[in-house]
Amino acid sequence: MFADQIRDSQNAPAPDSAPLRLLTITHDARVQRALDVLWRDHDVIACADPLAAAALAASRDVDAVLCDQRVGQAFGVDLLREIRQLHPRALRMLLSDRPEPRLLLDAINEAEVFRLVFQPWNIAAMRDAASAALRAARLAPPLSVAAPSDEEIEHVRKTMAVVVIESDAAVQQRLRDLLHGHYKTHFAVSLDRALQFMEQHETGVLVCSTASGRGDLITALKALKQAHPHLATVVIDALDDADRAAELVNEAQVFRLMRRPFNPALCRPYVDAALARYWQIKQQPQSAWRVFPAESLVAERAPQRLPPALLNRIRGLPGRLHEAEGVR
Repeated sequence: MFADQIRDSQNAPAPDSAPLRLLTITHDARVQRALDVLWRDHDVIACADPLAAAALAASRDVDAVLCDQRVGQAFGVDLLREIRQLHPRALRMLLSDRPEPRLLLDAINEAEVFRLVFQPWNIAAMRDAASAALRAARLAPPLSVAAPSDEEIEHVRKTMAVVVIESDAAVQQRLRDLLHGHYKTHFAVSLDRALQFMEQHETGVLVCSTASGRGDLITALKALKQAHPHLATVVIDALDDADRAAELVNEAQVFRLMRRPFNPALCRPYVDAALARYWQIKQQPQSAWRVFPAESLVAERAPQRLPPALLNRIRGLPGRLHEAEGVR
């Protein structure tokens, strides 16, 4: 089964034993000195020229990039977006003060950052973030930045479910109007109702609002990502809490983020992109390790705040999700 391929450590690619390469992009000499000390066990390549950063990432074949949000007149999100196109193998991290909602949206939706790091940073968390990004970059091939063909997308829309969790009746109706008829959709008012459907149907995308459960739902999203790294999530959030947004990126690893109240024009493009990502991982299962470190999958370090019965249901989804499809 697909999920078994992802979780089977015996099939995991062997990490490259060469020194790990990490590109840091900042104008701040104090930040660079601190990073040099913090990551002294890695091969740190410093860059203060935003015009040279993307080419340097590609020419040095770096494993990960940490970019300051402002590098002279350039914005870090723009640099990471360029690096994503030119050197997609590198995992991208953004270093920022408490960001504005627009920055959070661009960092996730455009640059597809692996981690958000706020200043002042936590030393242990910074070391863990670098190690996770570097290992993930070495353990799995990058996903293609090219979209699947029109035929593939049409097949995905018809056969792989999009599950929506939204407890607000008015918002759910808006989502129904936008999505119904274009996808194989299922609407639920709670995670429990969504899981009942997911236990019986292959689900490629989960669309949910953090207002439908708040902390409990975010914790469940973390567990889902650990057990099913191939599942793409699109989250609707008010973005009034930078720490919660960072939690959604760094731990739940959401694929797309919409600000509540959401822009209807973005809904279908984001769902299409999420389905394309699911399809790409399905064709190349080991690439799922790029969206969640392999060590976490093998160790199954799932969140402890979830009730054991709910955690078991989440972990038990793969066999029922993919058995009927006969996924390679």
